Amino acid sequence: MTLPLELTALLPLWIVTAGAVVLLLLEMFTQENGRKILPIAAVSFVLLALGSDFSLLAKPGMPGALFNRAVVIDLYSVTLQAICLLSALLAVVFSAGYLKREKAVTGEYYALILLATAGMIVLVSSAEFLTLFVGLELMSIAGYILAGYLRVKERSTEAALKYFLNGVFSSAFLLYGIAILYGISGTTHFSDLRIFIEKGMVSPLAGFNPTMFIQLGAALLLVGLGFKVALVPFHGWAPDVYDGSPAPVSAFLSTGVKAAAFGIFARLFTEVFGLPGSWTVGLCVLAVITMTLGNFSALAQTSLKRLLAYSSVAHAGYVAVGLAAAVGNPADSVERAVAFYLLAYTFMTAGVFGWIAWASGEGETNINEYRGLGYSRPWMSIALVIFLFSLAGMTPTAGFFGKYFLFKLAVDNGLVWLAVIAVLNSFVSAYYYLRVVTVLYTKPEGSPKTALAPVSVGLFFAFFLCALGAVVAGFLKFPF
Repeated sequence: MTLPLELTALLPLWIVTAGAVVLLLLEMFTQENGRKILPIAAVSFVLLALGSDFSLLAKPGMPGALFNRAVVIDLYSVTLQAICLLSALLAVVFSAGYLKREKAVTGEYYALILLATAGMIVLVSSAEFLTLFVGLELMSIAGYILAGYLRVKERSTEAALKYFLNGVFSSAFLLYGIAILYGISGTTHFSDLRIFIEKGMVSPLAGFNPTMFIQLGAALLLVGLGFKVALVPFHGWAPDVYDGSPAPVSAFLSTGVKAAAFGIFARLFTEVFGLPGSWTVGLCVLAVITMTLGNFSALAQTSLKRLLAYSSVAHAGYVAVGLAAAVGNPADSVERAVAFYLLAYTFMTAGVFGWIAWASGEGETNINEYRGLGYSRPWMSIALVIFLFSLAGMTPTAGFFGKYFLFKLAVDNGLVWLAVIAVLNSFVSAYYYLRVVTVLYTKPEGSPKTALAPVSVGLFFAFFLCALGAVVAGFLKFPF
């Protein structure tokens, strides 16, 4: 029997959704001492979803638009789905030992990760604005709860509240933008809106200038998505949220959520709006301010978590460099560069946050606390060094190739000055990343830190996967 295309093409979505339901049922029927099955079940569902996603990538053709053109399954969306699922897989593995140490193992936690991943899949596959909003809110609401998961800890509750308030604020901007675009064009479908823009159709609202309202709607979408990806000046929530959330949740929010939001951001501003050159100046300014403020703010941080939070802001600026070069470059070239960078960023950032979850838990993340670990925990320290070198963009890591592809878009579009500023910012970031490496290999004044969690088999393979991806991803052939 042949299954409907809607079932097979969106199989990763159905698997993670079913997995969330199963995990909630397991929580009901599992005793306290049997909860070790929960992370195993979560990993199994994510691996099944990844397998179905890779089977789509292996096929010669893509299904295209489905569900009355509400979603689109193409190489770009399927690649982004794989990145989001990879982020979920790493978050689950890093959470297993972490939650056990915090005595906070529940099925709800893993179900929320899977539900957030389902939202990401819907978001990156959306082909019209209502589907986009449903996916975004499903992802965001689960993220709010995960940020405050350790509700007995004040910092975690504060992180959830700040994330929630900023998320609601950004959703309001997004909805206003969608309402304006629908009101002026009469459609919520991306393809129809693109035709409306290209052919200059008459607006259903007589007497209004469609161009002005299209640009206003696009600007509001930019603000709404700018909050989600932490572009300056919409970044204020990121340091406190990443610092206060459990470390595996911070890994998930800074990789999977950002990948999904940037993925649909790139699709909208390359395939749909085709904005005029005047938008290039604004996006260039946004990119420069974001990466510069993020890097220089990170210089002053003593907490590794807050350093990574401001580093995440800077990396959003690097991706914005590629988006600023969208005018004058083919849409698929921009999307390919953005998707590759998000893949590399997932490996290296999830790896660092996972390392923090192993080394610190909910304890002190002051950089000086890790002094001398390069001698007492050599292999784990080497893994951290690989992640930090990749974040700094040092050759031949995946971080280097990711930045190269983005900055090359700017050079090809005549924005050499923007690429130069981006490279200079990378040099600034190298300082604070290397400062952490220096601390690792500095002899401690007293006894080195020894109260560290054991490295389980799952944790070892997660770190190995992140380190391998951070090194070799740049040498692999990308799917599109």
